Amino acid sequence: MEKDTSVRAVERALDILDCFAPGRLELSLTEIAKRIDLAMSTTSRLVATLEKRGYLARNRDTQRYSLGPQLVQIGALGFSNADIRKTALPFMRELAQLYDEGVSLYVVQGDERVCVECVESTRPLRRVINVGDRHLLTRGAAGRVLLAFLPEEKRRPLLARDPFTTEEGLAELRRNGYAVSLSEREEGVTSIAAPIQDARREVVAALAMSGPSVRFEGPGFDDKVAKVRRYAELISEALGRR
Repeated sequence: MEKDTSVRAVERALDILDCFAPGRLELSLTEIAKRIDLAMSTTSRLVATLEKRGYLARNRDTQRYSLGPQLVQIGALGFSNADIRKTALPFMRELAQLYDEGVSLYVVQGDERVCVECVESTRPLRRVINVGDRHLLTRGAAGRVLLAFLPEEKRRPLLARDPFTTEEGLAELRRNGYAVSLSEREEGVTSIAAPIQDARREVVAALAMSGPSVRFEGPGFDDKVAKVRRYAELISEALGRR
């Protein structure tokens, strides 16, 4: 019985922390109690403990609570331990097995994108991708995905240097959540890419699947797009994005 009570207390404490979200950065004790449907007296005790341990901080003027410095420290540890390549690789292998096409992971380095992980197709006719390959951000599906989510002041000089795409095209990419490249960099190669976000909801990488265009054409194309987007979402969730 004591064990059940302890577990319930932990669950309630986590429920309190889950009350906070973008747009709900500060909450009163009453608001917290209503959100977790708990008596004020019990909520008050739990909140006081979380405040004492640094998981919540109280504004002395307004008596409203926000997430505390201890969570910032824990979050920083989580970010430092998050290896995108290690996290993404199992999902990349699953996606590659679905269609036996090449799957790659790209990040921004300077003014370019660099491949940091890849899973090759086993077919004789395949697109060869190597870890360390560098390409322009303005060309190719993965490049445009990464470019679309850069700050405007970083996009502007890249677009001026290579106006292959436009701000309007990048805005549409952000709305759709993916990009498609049809022989943009290599003749006869099609690529589909989607953004990967971290726990801060920042785009940190692009997931891409590519191969000979002849295998991407036809009624199965929309399914491929959906799967690339889905696996990018799964990797984002594994990186802590809520």
